Amino acid sequence: MIATQRLTSVALALALALVPTILHSYLGMTATDERSVREVPAHLEGLQGRDTRRSAAWVSEAYRTSDFIERQYGPALTLFVARSYDPKGLFHHPENGVAHGDNYERAVMLRRADRPEVPIFTLSSHTGRYSAYALLHENTFVEHPMRFQLGNAFTLLTQPRGPMTLFFVRGKVDAASPAARSTVEGLLLAAIDSFLAQPAGTRP
Repeated sequence: MIATQRLTSVALALALALVPTILHSYLGMTATDERSVREVPAHLEGLQGRDTRRSAAWVSEAYRTSDFIERQYGPALTLFVARSYDPKGLFHHPENGVAHGDNYERAVMLRRADRPEVPIFTLSSHTGRYSAYALLHENTFVEHPMRFQLGNAFTLLTQPRGPMTLFFVRGKVDAASPAARSTVEGLLLAAIDSFLAQPAGTRP
């Protein structure tokens, strides 16, 4: 039995514990800047993209979003971009979702000399395939996904959720070729730049 003098403290603790549930489960509070990945143009890096047959139902189930694109650029490049208020689904080994079956080795992060502000995660497969992705939380690029999760745990629980965006280029190119790797990274950066060029609206 709880002592009377402790009832107030217990009630306060329970109320605080309910904050994340109320914010996210009942109110569904999110913070938006009114950008959309669907506004990324089909023409990038001198290439014309065409929509793939990626299932909207699959994206909704995997990433909890309907704001996505997937386009094929020539025979060797596929661009996938998705934006979600469920960030873990995007940053936790995204290659296991959108690139399932490619059998990549562990991701390696690099910063290009010409774009050091963008941490790019590169992926190579045992067959020599090379792909790359980047993560953007609101307006900040994510370099350490797990550190991001831990560092933002309290904020993500108690404040309206901000969107995370995954930019992913699957390349059927030779990982040993610097030119081929540059093509993959170039398409990735072009998609990021076109997305960030959208005017940001007013957050609630």
